[in-house]
Formats: sequence, C-alpha cells, structure tokens
Amino acid sequence: MFAPLDYFVDKSEEIKLFSNPKIAQRNAKKYDLDLVFSPRKNKKYRIYNPLTNKFVDFGSMLYKDYTATQDLVKLEAFKKRNAKWYNSMKYSPAWLSAWILWN
Repeated sequence: MFAPLDYFVDKSEEIKLFSNPKIAQRNAKKYDLDLVFSPRKNKKYRIYNPLTNKFVDFGSMLYKDYTATQDLVKLEAFKKRNAKWYNSMKYSPAWLSAWILWN
C-alpha cells in the first residue's frame, strides 16, 4: 500500500484551491485505492494501477472539482459533459476523475 497522501509531493496547501484531499481520499477508499498527491505539476492525484504496474495521474490543477466546490449545478454540467467517463475502464484517468473527484 501507499504512504500517506502527502508523501510524494507536498501539494497540501496548493491543492486546497482546487480540490478537497480529505473527500478525494474518502472516495478513493470506496474503491480500495490509495491516493497520493501527483508529482506532476499539472495533476492533482496519483494512484497505482495493479493491472499494469504503473502509476496513473489524474485531475487537472487548472480546475476546481466537485470535492472543492460542492456545487450541484457544476456537478450536473460535468455529468452531462462527461457521461461516458463513468463507464470508462477502472484506473483510467477519466474513470478516476468521474468517481473520485466528481461523485
């Protein structure tokens, strides 16, 4: 399993402008995923994909997600715009964003 959320990169203050790490972590645990901050400058989080033995970075640092805004209007707009993401392959950036950041 992974180290604590802030182990790889300390984005703890910067990321709070765009996401709520506690909510994202809680959502990830529903799917038995360990979430860490992404070392990539433009991504929020990272998970490990055991099927490919690779890391997957997801969530753009340019936009707020539902964990940060809790705005139902934005949530509905996201779901309409990205409905197919909810049926993507597990561990894909689209699936992770839909189920962890926008659910």
